[in-house]
Amino acid sequence: MKITQRLAVWAETSAKIWAVHWLLIVGSVLVFASAVLKWAYFAFSRHPLGLQLPLLRNVGLIPHLSLLSYGVVGIAVLTTGLVLMRRSTTYLAFAVAILMAMWVTLPCQIAFQRPALLGRLIAETNQLSMIRDFTKTYLPPNYGPDEDYARQFGIDTTWHRFLAAYSFLGLGWYCFGIGSVLIAIYLIARLPAEERMRVLGLSALPAGVVIILLTPSLIGQHYFISACTARRAMWLDRWRAQDINIYAAIGDLERLSGSSNDSPEKHISKAREFKESTEYELAVFELARAAEWGGVVAPVARRESARTRVDFGMALYRGGGIGAAVTQWQQAVVEEPVQQQGLSFLIARANYDLGRYQESLEVVKGVLRASGDKLILANAYSLAGDCYTKLGQDGEARKSYTLSLKEAAFSNFWGMSRLTGN
Repeated sequence: MKITQRLAVWAETSAKIWAVHWLLIVGSVLVFASAVLKWAYFAFSRHPLGLQLPLLRNVGLIPHLSLLSYGVVGIAVLTTGLVLMRRSTTYLAFAVAILMAMWVTLPCQIAFQRPALLGRLIAETNQLSMIRDFTKTYLPPNYGPDEDYARQFGIDTTWHRFLAAYSFLGLGWYCFGIGSVLIAIYLIARLPAEERMRVLGLSALPAGVVIILLTPSLIGQHYFISACTARRAMWLDRWRAQDINIYAAIGDLERLSGSSNDSPEKHISKAREFKESTEYELAVFELARAAEWGGVVAPVARRESARTRVDFGMALYRGGGIGAAVTQWQQAVVEEPVQQQGLSFLIARANYDLGRYQESLEVVKGVLRASGDKLILANAYSLAGDCYTKLGQDGEARKSYTLSLKEAAFSNFWGMSRLTGN
């Protein structure tokens, strides 16, 4: 009887607390939970969780725990605000303002301040499409469900870049923002009327963050109207400085003007012409000459050279030059290891075609460590199983085929047929 009475008292007390503080409770739970949810969706790589997404730098090839991540900092800020709330609700209000600022910071950072990260997200999406086309054409069928990613990205304007960045945001980011908004509503509803305006003034913090991150891009877009001001636009806007098309456009204008002075932009312009006419070797040569100038243009030229080598390798593979294709793809990874890591799967398959089973297996292991796409993982396990079979390790082969079916059991004929045959 006493237990029943105690339970009734606890239930009544809990109901009263929930009725008064449910917005705070739900909001806090969402913010805390966001730390272990995915904040960004990478097409090929593993999706970083809130605890793994750095606040001040780009995410690595393989995400890992970071003390200065959105998840860790968000938990620390909210916990501090909740603890100090007994002294004054202003502390919690300030904490919520910081959380809101962090929430709006991520898409703005990706779109306007981290061109390498946005470029990687777009590059991986394009590579995944290429890999899927490759597997459907050259590999045993695996009709498992694909994850859908946008394939076309308009990134010429500031608004389009923001939309592109927004399309990669994950569930963790949404939970973090919704939780912060719920806590803000809870605070505003509980404050006296005279204090609400003071707390609402803290909304200037997230608004200021957006303005600071957005202003250079807006100014850069304003100046991006001709070749003479395009260089100024690149100086103001980091994305413009990483856009190969701008360098090519400047080179086109310099060549049309009859300027006799050599420049990296001229070499990039020539490289684009060669690439469009499928003269890949000449395009790579011109891009190498552009990279020799150093400075900001060097990594841009090397990145474009890597993309050119990818196309060159695909053309060689289709023509039966598998060994030469592997060479081009390996060089592409050397020139741009971050944005071209999706090539590892193609390199592994090409090595298998050449009878280099041990080399193929080593590359596949790297794919399994780095990739987060289920269909890629399933095909990688199947390819590993084929390598083990050729190496006479039937036990490891069966294990790999089993793991392939775990990743994609639906219509995975590659893994299923191999497993039944071992």
